[in-house]
Amino acid sequence: MKQLSLLILILWMTWASAMAADPVSRIAAVVNDDIITTYQLEQALQKHLATQDKAPSPAQLGAVRRELLSRLIEETLVKQRIATLKLTVSEEEIETAILDVQKQNKLTREDLEQAVRNQGLSFSIYRENLRQQILRYKLISADVRSKVDITEQEIVEYYRAHLEEYRSPAKIELSALSFPLAAKSDQFQREAVVVTAKEAAGRLRDGEPLETVAATLRDDYAASSLNLGAMVFSEMSPEFTAALESVAEGDYSDPVQSGNAVFILKVDGREPGRLRPFEAAKGEIYQMISDQKTDAQLKEWTRGLKRQAFIDVRL
Repeated sequence: MKQLSLLILILWMTWASAMAADPVSRIAAVVNDDIITTYQLEQALQKHLATQDKAPSPAQLGAVRRELLSRLIEETLVKQRIATLKLTVSEEEIETAILDVQKQNKLTREDLEQAVRNQGLSFSIYRENLRQQILRYKLISADVRSKVDITEQEIVEYYRAHLEEYRSPAKIELSALSFPLAAKSDQFQREAVVVTAKEAAGRLRDGEPLETVAATLRDDYAASSLNLGAMVFSEMSPEFTAALESVAEGDYSDPVQSGNAVFILKVDGREPGRLRPFEAAKGEIYQMISDQKTDAQLKEWTRGLKRQAFIDVRL
């Protein structure tokens, strides 16, 4: 961080000395009727460097500066396009956006204002940032989203190609008879528990209630009956999955060791994975395809703005 702080200081001193010698900042680029100054570029660079953990190499610094200049050119073109379309944002729209932020984050106005101050911003600057975001959203809606076309067939084809993404996982309802294994138990003690568990499994299959069997083995083996509830089959331990593979509903598994215990598992019920109906997934799929197409269209739109503009980079 000391290297980074020193680099930022040197950049600032370099700019300051240049400005002292020449009070007029140099032109970094001309974009139609607007200019981007070297001062604006250095400001953007310093903000970027302040977010980095280490100082970039000279080659990296040059690449970062070129990327930042490209972004400043794009921002200038966006502002010009907004002016051309005469897009505006009312105070009511800004207030609605602020209320949405409060609602989504469960904040009072005082909480939000404090959060903004914690970021080193005044609330008036925060409002202005919101205004610019809304303007950009309106511009994208007018110039980009309005040209995005999504057919019903596209949505259907996506749904059919990604059916597993819309299928809920299979679940299994379990109860169990558990025999804990002492951490320092030897092989003989463990085998004794397994033998007892096998005998208990036979009693359970003969119709003895699980709680009754657990009660008769509680004192000698600390056995207990458990209600494990509904479990996602694919998320169970490999030992449980293998033990339950051929167990029918209402039946018991053979004893299985998992962790520091031996279990006899009872299948109380099975719930197969259910496919989410197309109509229920349709809106979500539409939005996803829309976002993908909008991103692609936005990149092409940005390239189009640059092609149609007069841009003279002077660095």
